[in-house]
Amino acid sequence: MKTLEEFNAFLDRQLNDELESLEKQRIAGRNWVRRMWVVSLLPFAAFVFFIVRFSLQPASGNEGNRTVVIAGLVLLVTLTGYAMRRFMMKQGGVNEATDYRHDFKQRIVKPLISFIHPDYQYQPLNHASYEEFTESGLFEKKAYQITGNDQVYGKLGEMNFQFCDLTVMHMPLVTVRGQGPDTVFCGSYFIGQFPRYFSTPVYVLSRNNSAAGEGYIQTWHLGKKVLPADAAFNKLFMVYAPDEVAAQQLLTPALMERMVALHERTGARLFISFYNNRVYIGIDHGTDYFETTLNKSLHNRQLLNNFFLDFMSMLQLAEDLKSNLPIWTSRAFSPS
Repeated sequence: MKTLEEFNAFLDRQLNDELESLEKQRIAGRNWVRRMWVVSLLPFAAFVFFIVRFSLQPASGNEGNRTVVIAGLVLLVTLTGYAMRRFMMKQGGVNEATDYRHDFKQRIVKPLISFIHPDYQYQPLNHASYEEFTESGLFEKKAYQITGNDQVYGKLGEMNFQFCDLTVMHMPLVTVRGQGPDTVFCGSYFIGQFPRYFSTPVYVLSRNNSAAGEGYIQTWHLGKKVLPADAAFNKLFMVYAPDEVAAQQLLTPALMERMVALHERTGARLFISFYNNRVYIGIDHGTDYFETTLNKSLHNRQLLNNFFLDFMSMLQLAEDLKSNLPIWTSRAFSPS
């Protein structure tokens, strides 16, 4: 697997010119948007000014003339705004603003994924489905609203995997006035599928998670509480499984060390499920790595580095499972 040093060297060597070009495009697009806002607000500000000034004048008794004047002002402002908008759409910067996000994904993200592995497929519009989220056995099946993008699909050894940005929302049945939907999950979501099955389902949750308290995870459905012999791990995570012995076999010191490192690096809630022949890993960091904005400079590569570290951490965690022979069986178990 590639290292962070190799990744940054690739950015410097292969993508630096593209990043600089996109940075210029971003600035041109941002400046155009700012000018567009100014041009759009000027007719409105002029309209407000004349209406206020007109309303402060003493009534002359001719309300018909007042109505005609106001209607004329509305028509004049509308036509002026339309003309100024057409003018701005012909100015430099409009294409840079509208194409920036698409260009970033095609010129930066796609080559970046190919560098990690040339056979990995980047699907900018795809994401994990409702079934792929709820089949982890971890979250309760509710009427979730699921959105996402930037899916990476590939194969590592005998494991097929997919990785994407995912946001899961749910509107509670009872809400206070003005309350929006709950954010159940927002971050990076990984699924690794193996040709064999885990001997028992095992669920690992960060202790700082709120999904259990809000009813989206019913821990009493997940089995017994398991306490591995690792104080640092137990301080950060809770483990549930129907079979405590099998769960202890799955949670090797190396695997727990990787989970602790992932938690400490991201500072995010983790949701991990080893269910049937799949491992599900969710990093609830609230960031959509590749959704760039015109106000965010490309000179800061921290988001790209964070994506790379998250992605490689999940692949390595899933890879560690292959050599742990006691945890595998040839048969699936019934849903818990």
